[in-house]
Amino acid sequence: MSQTQKPSEHDLPSASQLMKSTIIALAVAAILLVCVVMPAEYGKDPSGAGAFLGLKKMGEIKVSLEREAHHEEQKDYVKISLTDEAGINPDAGKENRDVTEFYLEPDAAIEIKLEMTEGSSARYKWVTDNGGLNFNLHGDGTKGSQQSVTYKKGRMVHSDSGKIVSEFDGYHGWFWRNRNSSPVTVTLETSGDYILIKQMK
Repeated sequence: MSQTQKPSEHDLPSASQLMKSTIIALAVAAILLVCVVMPAEYGKDPSGAGAFLGLKKMGEIKVSLEREAHHEEQKDYVKISLTDEAGINPDAGKENRDVTEFYLEPDAAIEIKLEMTEGSSARYKWVTDNGGLNFNLHGDGTKGSQQSVTYKKGRMVHSDSGKIVSEFDGYHGWFWRNRNSSPVTVTLETSGDYILIKQMK
């Protein structure tokens, strides 16, 4: 039975050698982070090495694809609670009431409108969670009419409420854009004499 010989103190690394090895390892990790990981994963290239190695373009494509995927997810997230199955008012004397909830990624935008006839009215209230939004409350006439009107607009607004009285037949509603660095959730409540509520393409 063989016995393992205990290493002498001269064979073990000293505290200064361990510290030196640790500093070298951290320096190599930092260089790899700046020159390889950041360009390849995030499209950021502070050193210029990523462009030289072809990694920056790969990272930019990856970030672009992720952003597009977020926008597609956002479209799927819009939830509209309708008064009836068709989303219209089958009874002229019945008031539509809808709740729409959606979220916007940073720099994303969405347009939600009510289809209304001239002179009809609708009350609304919307609130945001996690930041204010830029918005434009406006109306567009039916196709080919070239009619348009702006009712109200604002920057970094957290909530708004009021009444829309349509000036002509067409779609009247909101365009929101998120200029924050994080997603914002919006809850919109509408009620009144409109035909339907929809997300515009």
